[in-house]
Amino acid sequence: MLNKYIQPQRYVRRLKALASSLARPITNYEAEALTDFVYQKTLAFNRATALDFDMGSERLLLAVSMASAGHSPGAPCRVLDFGGACGAQYKLATLLFDDLPFRWAVVETPSMVRKARALETQSLKFFEDISSALAWLESIDLANSNSVLQYLKDPLQTVRQLLDLSPRIVLWERLMLSDGATRAGKQRTMLFNHGPGAVPAGFRNRPVVNDIIRLSRADFLAAHEARYRPRATTDEAGFSTYLFSRQG
Repeated sequence: MLNKYIQPQRYVRRLKALASSLARPITNYEAEALTDFVYQKTLAFNRATALDFDMGSERLLLAVSMASAGHSPGAPCRVLDFGGACGAQYKLATLLFDDLPFRWAVVETPSMVRKARALETQSLKFFEDISSALAWLESIDLANSNSVLQYLKDPLQTVRQLLDLSPRIVLWERLMLSDGATRAGKQRTMLFNHGPGAVPAGFRNRPVVNDIIRLSRADFLAAHEARYRPRATTDEAGFSTYLFSRQG
């Protein structure tokens, strides 16, 4: 009679279903679980996080220094941050350059833009497309893109589109390039690896599975040859970083 009401098998099935749902991978960059996680991490971003050189602090320092060189006093450094999530790179830059004004435009997916709009200021704005960001910026001192190209359907087209805007400096961080032909693949990471800083409370770690395209390194470099020259490069743990300056 007691088993009729307790039914332990039913609760076991529910626990298994819950465990399965928690382990189910995120396969869409616009998934709310991912955008909210990155948003909460950005809110918690602080000066201690800025000292984490794994996120490219020293390279952003160099890029902003080069992009703002020769500016008249009080003139903002105008940055187009392609794929800049909720603006962590902006927060990093303002910590590294607390006396330099910025005009910083982040271009992101619609879901990320909707989430990040709460963080907008007079100096930081979020846009769903490059043309809208450019209209607000008017000109570009620095084009910054951190770990984005490999997640695009046509990364080479995006490289050319950004270079056609003639930014003075271009910083490509954490690229997954191919030393042969451009090729497609899959990447599996964990949610807690996304975004800089400590993991905020209330989140459970889950797999994140993405389609990626490893752009041919030769094609990537060829797109820059006519107008840009490389100033710094690194290759670490399967990721490449390139810093370019415009010629002339």
